[in-house]
Amino acid sequence: MPEASDVTVVSVGEGLVVFTPEPPRPLAEAQTFARSLGGAELNVAIALQTAGVRSAVVGRVGDDGFGEFLLAELGRYGVDTSAVERDPHAPTGLYVKEVSAEAAGIADRMHYYRSSSAGSLLSRETLQTPAARSLLEQARIVHTTGVTSALSSSALLAQESLFQDDRGSGIRSFSVHWRPPLWLGREDVGRAALADLARRADVVFVSEADALSVFGATDAGALRALLPEPRHLVVTHPTGATAFDGGTRAEAPPIDFRMIEPIGAEDAIAAGFLAGLVSGLSLEGSLARANRLATRVMSSTRDHLG
Repeated sequence: MPEASDVTVVSVGEGLVVFTPEPPRPLAEAQTFARSLGGAELNVAIALQTAGVRSAVVGRVGDDGFGEFLLAELGRYGVDTSAVERDPHAPTGLYVKEVSAEAAGIADRMHYYRSSSAGSLLSRETLQTPAARSLLEQARIVHTTGVTSALSSSALLAQESLFQDDRGSGIRSFSVHWRPPLWLGREDVGRAALADLARRADVVFVSEADALSVFGATDAGALRALLPEPRHLVVTHPTGATAFDGGTRAEAPPIDFRMIEPIGAEDAIAAGFLAGLVSGLSLEGSLARANRLATRVMSSTRDHLG
């Protein structure tokens, strides 16, 4: 495991265990499942590590077999897990991919079992443990997402503390990841929270669909006008992505490949772009790297590289 001083990017958020029917079929007919790792921030950490960038995760898992599995999977990829807490009372969160008969093996519905999970109980105290403080103070980039914002009030408060004005010299990266079911009945609160974090971030990733839901714009140029604060803004769309560095704009053309499943593609784009930034690539080079990683993820049923 890398020393804290070796870690370049720290992801803060929840890990989940993912179950997928194998062979692919509707849940009512499934008897066996393949198990894998999920969670937006964990996907980014693994993709970064795969791209040669030292990464770590700050978060929480249950003190159970599923939590042990997540830690072992992260460790297998070389991700630092020294700041992942084990909760003896709350379980590790799960989600199940459902495949309909018409979906040709592609998951078309997700079922989440994360209410009161250990990960959802992330708080400011989680960030204040000696291991977490060491990582966060030395990291070049800290990354988190709008999924974590929606999990609980304590998780949102923890994120807000990461984006304070006195946070130091580290870069703050934020993927909007608007998830309406997690904000049910409090959608306006959710939109305001995500927009606030995005405006306080240095790097922002957002899909066209999420841009429309949260900011009311899908055109990349219009969104940039609405969201001028982050130095870097990356807007993804079905045929590629657009990135901004200040007023400079770059486009990623579509790559010809066979898509199996889009889940995790936005996380791969974030990881690829951040890897490009820390490697000193140009805006165009960072975006191209992001696009290549995304196509690798979409070419499999896994949520992450590997």
